[in-house]
This record gives sequence, C-alpha cells and structure tokens, in this order.
Amino acid sequence: MAPAAYGLAFSAFMEKAAGRSDDDAMTPQREDELLRGMLAHQVGIEPDRAAAVLDLAAVGVVNNAWRNGPVEDWHAGDGPLNDGDMLRINAHTSWRIRQIIRRWRYEVGLPADADAGQLDDVSVDDWDWLAVRVWRWLVKPQRLLPGGFRLIEIAGDDLADYNEHVPGTLGAWATTAEKRGGRYAAWRAATHGGLACRHWWGTPSWPDLVHAFVTVLDEPSHRHWGPERQWRRGLRQEPVQVQDRSGLRKLLLRSPWLLDQPAAQWVVAAGIGHLLPPMAPLHASTDIGGGASRPG
Repeated sequence: MAPAAYGLAFSAFMEKAAGRSDDDAMTPQREDELLRGMLAHQVGIEPDRAAAVLDLAAVGVVNNAWRNGPVEDWHAGDGPLNDGDMLRINAHTSWRIRQIIRRWRYEVGLPADADAGQLDDVSVDDWDWLAVRVWRWLVKPQRLLPGGFRLIEIAGDDLADYNEHVPGTLGAWATTAEKRGGRYAAWRAATHGGLACRHWWGTPSWPDLVHAFVTVLDEPSHRHWGPERQWRRGLRQEPVQVQDRSGLRKLLLRSPWLLDQPAAQWVVAAGIGHLLPPMAPLHASTDIGGGASRPG
C-alpha cells in the first residue's frame, strides 16, 4: 500500500466505525484504544508522551492543512512545484509547525515529559490560539519557501482557495480538541501523520528510510533498482550533494529542506519513498469492537 493510502484507509475506517449501528458503534473508549494501538504498534511512538505525540501531530496538521488542498494542483501536471520541491517544502513546513507547537506546549505549561492525558487540561482558548498561530504562518503571503520562492508567487490565482482551505482544517482540529479533548485531537493528528506520511521527514520511519536509501545508492544489484537495474540506469548523473554520501545522509536526517533543487529532485526520482518497510500489524490486544483489528 502506498504511504498516503494508509492515511486514507485510517480515515475511511474511522468514518465507517462511527457510522455503525448503535449496538456496534465505536465508543470513545474503543476509539481511544484504536488510536493508542496504532501509535504504539504501527507508527512507533509512545502514545502517553505529550511531546512525542505533538511532534508527530505537526506532520499530520501539515499534511491536512498544507499538502491536501490547493497545493496538490500546484504540484500536479505542469504546476510550478516538482517532486523535489515538495520534499523540501513539506519537510520545512513540518519542522516550522513543530517549532510553533513546541513553543505553545511550553507556554501552556507542559514539560517535555508530560503525560499526554494532560493535554485534556489545556483550555479551549489555548487550543484555539494554537490553531490561529499555525494558520497565520501557513497563509502568510510573503512566506519564503525552500527554493527561494514566496507563497504568493507559487499560489498565484489560487491563493484565495488556499486561504479558505487552511482555516477550515485548523478550525476542525481545534473543534475536535474542544469536543473530544486535547489528547484525542493530538492522537488523531499524530496517527494521521504517522500513517499517511511515513515517507516524510519528522516521522519515526524517516531515519530508517534515509539509512536504507543511502545504502542502496552504492548497491547497484539491489532489488530496489529493478531486475536489470533499469531504474538506476534511467537516472541522471548524481548531483554533487548526492555524491557526498555522508553529507547527504546528514541533510536528509536533519534538514532536507537545505538540499538544492537538483539533489532533491534526484532523491525523489531515485525512489526514496519506495524503501519503506511493510506496515506492522495492529497489536492483537487492541480491542476496537465489531470484529475488526486494523484499518484497510
């Protein structure tokens, strides 16, 4: 299953569960158990650590508010953004939103070792304020994107549609925190980020993905390149930043938005996202009711 398909499967599964008959409907407790199980056994983070959950929630928020909207049109077809641009921009945006959320966590009095349950004690006003801060940064027309372009230059005539999409998704996140509690809202966003964006910087799977990718670059017979190495032969000459394997590994792990355009595009063309290991099954102890044990 493609990385994004995990997120779609998760969303579809949760919606289907919510629409069951009264006898089979997923209760809030069962839904919490499902999210906890996904985070622990499939995503690979400790669900009770607020800092870890919020860091990954940043990726889920970016995927919903930035990536899954008008930006897709800027990337598809003859749009101004290519795959390498998206790698750099998605990573940088995730990093920036993570920083905003970390400062917010500090301001509301949650230390790095806080229990995720304490997110339920954060006021509705504070959750609303977080959504506003993320919104302000995402829609800033003069925001400089990796590559040197500003948001308004990339968006063009679609800026209004983008400005309508972003507050809608962030408002829904804040509303979820109000109705179901901060822990649930953070768990839900983190699970989405961990499933739909397994091939993104900022997720638990990214470091292993980087190590696997850099390793196969020097293994021409690896199955990643196809039975006759056709994929490897079809690539352009390695850009300078790719030739420096140690430097490439460090950039990909720490700050892939600092890759130059040729290197970023080459990395995506070389199939970094195709080296993800299979998704781990949901632990058998996760009871979600209705006889199902995993989405999809």
